[in-house]
Amino acid sequence: MPDPIDIQLDLEALAGLELFLSGALAPDPHFRLEGHPALEPGARVLLRDPNNVRLAEFTVERVDGGAALGPVALIEPPRHADFAAFRPAPAAVRERLVAMGAVRVAALAASGFLTVDDEAPLRDADAAVLHIVEGGPVDHFPRVRAAQIVAERYLDPARVILNVLPPLRTAWRDRVLRNYGATCIAEPAETGAYRPEVAALAASFLPPPSERGFCVWFTGLPSSGKSTIADRLALELREAGRRVTMLDGDVVRMHLSKGLGFSREDRDTNIRRIGWVASEIVRHHGIVITAAVSPYAASRDDARRMVGDAGFVLVYVSTPAEICEQRDVKGFYARARAGQLTGFTGVDDPYEPPPNADLVIETAGTTPESAAAAVWRLLRNRGYVS
Repeated sequence: MPDPIDIQLDLEALAGLELFLSGALAPDPHFRLEGHPALEPGARVLLRDPNNVRLAEFTVERVDGGAALGPVALIEPPRHADFAAFRPAPAAVRERLVAMGAVRVAALAASGFLTVDDEAPLRDADAAVLHIVEGGPVDHFPRVRAAQIVAERYLDPARVILNVLPPLRTAWRDRVLRNYGATCIAEPAETGAYRPEVAALAASFLPPPSERGFCVWFTGLPSSGKSTIADRLALELREAGRRVTMLDGDVVRMHLSKGLGFSREDRDTNIRRIGWVASEIVRHHGIVITAAVSPYAASRDDARRMVGDAGFVLVYVSTPAEICEQRDVKGFYARARAGQLTGFTGVDDPYEPPPNADLVIETAGTTPESAAAAVWRLLRNRGYVS
């Protein structure tokens, strides 16, 4: 029998594995692994975490829509040294709720600091499960501390169960919360006042928008003008006294992604690497500008999730292919059309235009200066620049 294929999971896939193993994704009988289109039925896969720890062996039973599905055999559960007391399994939470005699159980999954408005649905139920979701623009450490304060001082701590969840896909949320015993799910308040203790924590860890980090992600066909507009925007930000990190697609492939090819899997890996670096810069309140073709919607969405929706600005540089070809000083389009290059985006490999772009720039007849000004207006409207 051949050795299993080694796959190191990114943070989202690791979260999916952890939730699956805990029973939070029930009744799914099979683990679902996305982003590895080369996997075929019958393949054995050794799943490792980002630190290369062996977690489980996954057997692919079938492939559905680019995702591999099958059973997993646990080797070692994902490790969490932080807040171990606040990571109960769904079955343990349900047992506690039964012991309380709770019939109406409210659940809230918070990716930010709790507001006063968030408290009401938790207070009105027989019991509440307060989930603090990892990820987002602020580390979960101060947010868990804030949740403890709210539960102890403003709610009934005997009837509130605090739980720390790994990064949670929107599609998973309701199922996960119901598997933790929820009978009603509260929506986090988008705005609202904080309790004084929470406000102090938020002020320490969440600066005003003009001081927060953000990522401007330019996507578009090769030679569409992404780098030119990105360079102009970076210049204007620096002139305004801001520090900027540039992640240009060509430069990234020379360093961070050296050795990757242009298969779909390698392209996705490249974009996820850029997304991870961007998320770390934003998390530390830096500004990052990315100019990468990033042709596939799924990997762009992964990058948005890693950075956090609030700090991610997707700019689609929409340029007709014929104009891109005219601008192509390196001659890649001509070589691709002559069959000398294969898998070239816009010729024999698809580009998926983003339906969720925060800004679309039509470059035909538009100067880089005016395009950068349009991005600046969007950043100003969001409070990132003055």
